[in-house]
Amino acid sequence: MIAFFTDWGNDSYYVGVCKAVMKTINKNAEIIDVLHDTRKFDPKINAHILYRFSKDFPEGTIFLSVIDAGVGSSRKPIILKAKKRNFYFVAPDNGLLTLVAEEYGIDKLIEINNEKYYFRKRYSTTFHGRDIFSPVAAYLSKGVPIEEFGSEINTINLFRYKAPEIKNDAIEGEIIFFDTFGNVQTNIPAELGETLFKKDDEIMIHFENKKFKAYYERVFSDVLPGELLIHPESSGYLEIAINQGNAKEFLELSSEGVEVVLRKETY
Repeated sequence: MIAFFTDWGNDSYYVGVCKAVMKTINKNAEIIDVLHDTRKFDPKINAHILYRFSKDFPEGTIFLSVIDAGVGSSRKPIILKAKKRNFYFVAPDNGLLTLVAEEYGIDKLIEINNEKYYFRKRYSTTFHGRDIFSPVAAYLSKGVPIEEFGSEINTINLFRYKAPEIKNDAIEGEIIFFDTFGNVQTNIPAELGETLFKKDDEIMIHFENKKFKAYYERVFSDVLPGELLIHPESSGYLEIAINQGNAKEFLELSSEGVEVVLRKETY
């Protein structure tokens, strides 16, 4: 199975062409379009998204992930074979694989430089998705050993982020992305929330010298329409949301990467 993830959008031919390349190489390849309308050019945000959806895929999945503003530059095209779940990640080495590398471990890293497995000998400098990444994913799905694709390397680029932690009876973390409903996704694991908060607790949300009151709940309808809540979302992290509203707009958040503190209100 190939899980296909890009920032190309669905209003161009790029996704379709890459799927055609994969099918040309392996007509039996099962290709799942995970997401193509995501934050463009941003490997950090998309690293969190990649890790979250990867958890729901079966063992042995090949993740073809092309968020690649540096296409054609000195950044490497790579394959990461994970220690856990026999996952393969085909991607640019620009930090996009930070979280999957940390969470699943690295069994082997390969720089893709064997042009035998490129789609074209005269490959495009701006469309490695078609000419390098897609054919490599397809050949992997046919059982070609990872060592065939190029040279083994020892390290990849990783980005820094605010690791979640409990500090002074509060949870500190980071706002990492917003979904299509305007729900605010944090990198705080739900189990960390469970250590300090219980249902119906009033929680103060602190960020950028602002603070807002929310309720710690399980589902949106635990609060009235228009009220703010914090709850464990489906991939196991704390989400800040508004019942039938847009939390991003309500909190006046303009960008991701903001540090956030959640503290139980006491009286």
